[in-house]
Amino acid sequence: MDVFYQYTKGDKYTLTKSQMKHLVQTELHQLTKNKMNVEAFDKMMKDLDFDGDGEVNFEEFVSFIAGLMYSCNAIYVQRRQQQVKGGASPCKK
Repeated sequence: MDVFYQYTKGDKYTLTKSQMKHLVQTELHQLTKNKMNVEAFDKMMKDLDFDGDGEVNFEEFVSFIAGLMYSCNAIYVQRRQQQVKGGASPCKK
């Protein structure tokens, strides 16, 4: 919540396209090492903007974070499965 509100300006409590881009580039720079192209970012913003106002409110932002967590978990599960197939222990006791 703090990160979201850190990037909002004024008392509107929404993120404009430029604010959301700044948040993603700053806070999630490891995920955007290969520069996010304009089309991909525009599509992401459109997908997040459920109410069509051109901005991301907190509920829409939570949806973004949930999707991000889901994707990261899918990668983690895939890597664990590869470790098990390769004979390496996925967990250390």
